[in-house]
Amino acid sequence: MKHIIREIIKLCLVVILGGVSFTISTDSLLARAPEVSAIRIGHTKDNTRFVLDINQNIKFNIFTLASPNRIVIDISEVEWKSNFGGAKGKGYIDRYRYGLFKPGTSRIVLDVKNPVIVSKAFVIAPKGKKPYRFVVDLKKVSKQAFENRVKKPVPRPAKRKVTTRPKKDLRSQRRKKLIVLDPGHGGHDPGNLGGKNYRGYPEKTVVLSAAQTIKRELEKTGRYQVIMTRNRDVFLKLRNRSRIAHNKQADLFISIHADAFKSPKVRGATVYTLSEKASDREAAAMAARENKSDIIAGMDLEEEIDIVQSILIDLVKRETMNLSSSFANELIPQLKRVVLLRTRPHRTAGLIVLKGLDVPSVLVELGYLTNSTDAKLLMQKETQQNIGKSIVRAADNFFNKTYVAN
Repeated sequence: MKHIIREIIKLCLVVILGGVSFTISTDSLLARAPEVSAIRIGHTKDNTRFVLDINQNIKFNIFTLASPNRIVIDISEVEWKSNFGGAKGKGYIDRYRYGLFKPGTSRIVLDVKNPVIVSKAFVIAPKGKKPYRFVVDLKKVSKQAFENRVKKPVPRPAKRKVTTRPKKDLRSQRRKKLIVLDPGHGGHDPGNLGGKNYRGYPEKTVVLSAAQTIKRELEKTGRYQVIMTRNRDVFLKLRNRSRIAHNKQADLFISIHADAFKSPKVRGATVYTLSEKASDREAAAMAARENKSDIIAGMDLEEEIDIVQSILIDLVKRETMNLSSSFANELIPQLKRVVLLRTRPHRTAGLIVLKGLDVPSVLVELGYLTNSTDAKLLMQKETQQNIGKSIVRAADNFFNKTYVAN
């Protein structure tokens, strides 16, 4: 079959190039990323083995992070043949997650129950009907031995102060308002996985689908230009999401999420704006979960130290926070027309993704994946379109009032 495909490709290229003769390697055109067909975990008394079944050889790099304890495995970019369940672990592995970290690199993060080291990591060549197998063996060690393996921060030279010219005012040059939509999570950070009794889509998939539909509804009006922080299942650092809105001088930033709660009966949408003091205990818990996104994804957090120190709450102008609340107040009555809302639907929390912005910003929890009704509705196109139309109406009202006032 493969040789037939090669000949078809050659024939098509001959037609395109008007019969000009050429030599080309069609194998490169047919090349695909390695494909993972299975994930397996085995455990003996002293050893836990993590195995990927894969159809090609891969390169890998492994490092250890603490607080919480994790083994981070970077491999060549791969395709995952299926969704490998709820990513529950076994032996020393509590849970694991996987996905695209950046172009060319997929990442697997193992949350470990005990201090462990990687005693062996290797690739077994195919034998008989068996594919390539990428094997990682974990061995329990003392806390001290584990900490000795943890990746240490690399000292960085002090940054020189650079005098920069004032940025161009991009807002005044645009005919349309620019809205940045931010589908939460992605790649090896799946977000909320839903309830035990509902095997639906993970949060990263739900919110990407919803954001794509919302984008279409906004653009259909002809009044809005829309940028997505991610258009596919890829990981993004929290501050890189907000930085996109800042660098583009966006007029509005909307982060799209789907919540979770211990009770499967709880459902409904909530709109969050930034505050260092959470409006209630549930808001504080939600912020704690969302702010862990980079840690969950196995980030090497020493990269972020200078950014964390430089992007502080006092850089967010009071005017911007007021505008964020104004948009939330426009959005809530519009959402109420199309979806169920939580009690006190406007809440505040110290969400990292909303910090460091000079752009009015909200985080919208569309519903609860731990509630089967919400989980099913949020993947329906009709629901997504209705949410998109409510955001359009809210944006229209917000910008009309804001620019009339100014």
